[in-house]
Amino acid sequence: MSGLGNICFWLIFTAAGLVCEMLVPRIDALVCGLIVLLQERNFKTLVWLLPLFVLLQEGLGSRPFGGSVVWYAVIVLFFHIGERFFNSGTFVFVFFLSAACGAASYALNVLMAPLQDLEVNVQQLIDSSLLQAIFLPISWCVVHYLRLCLPASSQPNPVKGENLHKIGV
Repeated sequence: MSGLGNICFWLIFTAAGLVCEMLVPRIDALVCGLIVLLQERNFKTLVWLLPLFVLLQEGLGSRPFGGSVVWYAVIVLFFHIGERFFNSGTFVFVFFLSAACGAASYALNVLMAPLQDLEVNVQQLIDSSLLQAIFLPISWCVVHYLRLCLPASSQPNPVKGENLHKIGV
């Protein structure tokens, strides 16, 4: 039952994220799910959910072709670098990660746009990068809280020494 509950949660999360992306264009609403999975060390779910996220992002066209793979790789890289300095379960960590993701979003769009002969609208890229950086901590708080509301049997066990139930500093 716990595996089915976990799958249902992530499928509902994915559907809600896609609706969110339709309502607020130029953001990646699924990236907070990736961060939560990395925080929970839930690699079994990450193995099937990350390719789904990449396929959905590539199909939605929210990034230049191939940019989704690089985008999620940068998120994973920033996560592992950041957790060396901060406890990955805190809001401070997610705040700094979201700032780095906002900068990475801008950089990736600038780097990938010439590959497809796309015009770079600097103001639009800055706006979308700031929107992504603002959206990430808010969405992380919501998803993190929802994961805490699940019955204990359906949540993966966090790594020893990590206190994932604290959102505060």
